Amino acid sequence: MGALTSSGIMALAGLGDAILYPVLPIYAERLGLPLVSVGFLLSINRFVRVISNTWIANIINSIGMKKVLLWSSCFAVITTFVYGLKLGLITFAMARIIWGLSYSGLKISTQNYASKVKSNVGFTFGITQSIKSLGALVALCIGPILISTFGIESTLFVIASISSVAIILSFTLSNLNHTPTNKVKTKQTFSFTTLNLLITFLAISIDGILVVVLANLLNDSSISTPQLLILVASYLLLKRIAMVGVSLISGMLTLKIESLKLFSVSIIICILAMFLIAINFTILGVIIAFMANAIVVTFSPLIAIEQQTKSDNSLQIISSVSTWWDLGAGLGAFLGIVLIEYIGQYYLFLALTILITALFINFIIQNGKTNRTTI
Repeated sequence: MGALTSSGIMALAGLGDAILYPVLPIYAERLGLPLVSVGFLLSINRFVRVISNTWIANIINSIGMKKVLLWSSCFAVITTFVYGLKLGLITFAMARIIWGLSYSGLKISTQNYASKVKSNVGFTFGITQSIKSLGALVALCIGPILISTFGIESTLFVIASISSVAIILSFTLSNLNHTPTNKVKTKQTFSFTTLNLLITFLAISIDGILVVVLANLLNDSSISTPQLLILVASYLLLKRIAMVGVSLISGMLTLKIESLKLFSVSIIICILAMFLIAINFTILGVIIAFMANAIVVTFSPLIAIEQQTKSDNSLQIISSVSTWWDLGAGLGAFLGIVLIEYIGQYYLFLALTILITALFINFIIQNGKTNRTTI
């Protein structure tokens, strides 16, 4: 119940962040923000998490998951209110930084609750990922309706009010008789393991580059700018739907299939998707990439925990996976447009295909060696 409740808290607390991605490029000036600042404001929270994940994990280790979820929910509601107050660029940027810290607390706490489940842990990771992804899906569906009815500022206030339910839910959580474990160390968080490198480049490819270059990939001389905007938004909505539906289904599959096998197959499918995009089967490749990536995102923390047989510090492992994923997605979003403009669709996605394939083969080889050593 702690895992399910915490994922619901994360879904509610993340409503304000989710609504910004489709509307900020359109309503930035209405909110008193320069248009050129949009990319910075949408990505700064992710780069903050690269630094903050280890720090937040140690706070969780000190005071427990329940308190961190409570404070993170409070700050998430406050930042959403701030978005609608039109207080200027600096205040908005500070709100995004605070949201980045809050997201670290929400994500690491939720995954740590899931890791404590004694049986069917794969199913738990699947269903919690599905629940926490519902928040963004709801925001993308109802946000445009609310904005057309009440305006952008009032909509942000309404969404903040809805998010406040997360604070109430936080009080219902158990703290699992919290006792501090070993300190989460920055050196271990940034260790170059085969799994960390693999998920980093998957994040660069799909959560970073693919997301920001969608407009370039889907653009056609016969499509008008408004139509292109709707098309890109539709694919981003599909990505969110995949995260909800595929995560739930894959979690159920782990009742019959080992999570490592499911994880490995999903990476192979991601590699295939990158190759399809490279050879200009763009729509099929994008859809397959978003579907398979949902499984990778769901199970990468669990695979990391299973691989670290010598460590029972789940906070250390979850912090490390989250940090590398955030780093990859941030770098991909930052470099994506430049890379596709300079080297083109074919060479960019072919290079990603080859690189991820090499990293995956290395991961399989190293994992095999580890298993033989354990035996």
